Amino acid sequence: MPALEIFYCLTLREEKNMLNKRKGCSNAVMCSLALIAFSGMTQAKDLTVYGKIHLSGDYIDNDAIKDYTIASNSSRIGFKGDKKLKYGLTGVYKIESGIDLEGESGTLSARNRYAGLKHKDFGTVIGGYHDTPYKTFGKKAGVFADTIGDRRGVLGADGEGSNTFNTRGKKSVMYTSPNISGVEVRAMWATGAMKDGTNDKDPLLSGSVVYKQKMFYVGASYEDQKSKDATGMRLGGGAIFGDTKVNLMFEKLSSDTDKLDRPAYGGSVSHKMGATTLKAHLFILGEYTDTDDSGAMLYAIGADHKLDKKVSMYAMIAGVSNQDNGAVNLAASGHGEKYTSAAGDSLMGASVGMVYKF
Repeated sequence: MPALEIFYCLTLREEKNMLNKRKGCSNAVMCSLALIAFSGMTQAKDLTVYGKIHLSGDYIDNDAIKDYTIASNSSRIGFKGDKKLKYGLTGVYKIESGIDLEGESGTLSARNRYAGLKHKDFGTVIGGYHDTPYKTFGKKAGVFADTIGDRRGVLGADGEGSNTFNTRGKKSVMYTSPNISGVEVRAMWATGAMKDGTNDKDPLLSGSVVYKQKMFYVGASYEDQKSKDATGMRLGGGAIFGDTKVNLMFEKLSSDTDKLDRPAYGGSVSHKMGATTLKAHLFILGEYTDTDDSGAMLYAIGADHKLDKKVSMYAMIAGVSNQDNGAVNLAASGHGEKYTSAAGDSLMGASVGMVYKF
C-alpha cells in the first residue's frame, strides 16, 4: 500500500465512508497497521509518521458491580513535519487521529491538527484544532495520563464528570513564545463551532506562563469559556531531586453554575530505579458552591517498566472516595472506558497495560 494512499485514508473528513471505498484500506485499523509497517519508509525530510498504541486490562469495583474489560487508551496515529522557508521562517504542521483498538468503533477521532509558522526569535503561530494552554499546563501535575487514574477525574472536571476544562480549541489560533531566559508564554483564541448554522459561537480564551529551569518549574494558567460562562485558574510547580520528581497544582473554577464553582488541588511523585519508575498521585476536589459533602479524593499508585526505548508495561491501582454528594469518576478522560458509580459511592480499580510508541 503506497504511503500516499495511507495518508489519504487517514486524513479525509468522512473517514469511515472513504475507508470502505479505498481498495486495501477497508477500515481504520488496517490503515494503522499498514502505517506501522511502512513508517520506516515514509520518514521524508519534512514528514514523520508517528503514533502510540496503549492497551490495558482493567478490573473495576464500583460497590454495585465488579467487572473487567480491555481498553484502548488514547491510542493514536499522526503525521507531522516542518520545512525551512524564507525570512528565517519554518512551516510546521500536524495531523493526528485517535484509533480505537477495542473494536467498538472503526472510525478515527480528531486530535491535535494544525498548520503554522515558526521563527526562532519570534515564536510559533498555529491555526486549527489543538489542546488549550490550560489543558497542556494541567498535564504537568499527574503521572498516570490516559489510565484509570487519570488526573482529569478531578482537575478540570465538573460535578457531572465532564472534563469541561480539559479541552481542545475549535477553530483556534495559538501563539507560543520562544524560550526567553526560561520563560515560555502560550495564548489561544478559539472562535468555537457555529450553532445550527448561525453565527452564535462560543469563543474561548486560554493562556499560560511557565518559568522552567533544569531542576524545577513554576507556572500559572487561565481560561475563559463563554459556552459555560465559566473561568478556570491553575497554579503549579515541580522539582527534581536526583531520581525523584515532585509536582503540585492548585485549581479554582468559577461560574454561576454550582457544579463548576469549586477548588481542587493535589500532586504527584515519581522515582526512577533503572528501567522501573515508581509513581503515585493524589488529587482532592473541594465542595461545590451551596452543595455540602460534594467533594472527593482521587488516588493512584503503580509502576512502569521499560522493555525498550519505545515499549513499556505498567501495573497500577487507582480509586475514588466520594463524599455523600460527590460524583468523581475513574478514567474520566483519555481512557478507553469511563467507570462511574452513584453519588456517594466509591470506586476502585486495578489495571495492567502496555504502551508502544513508534
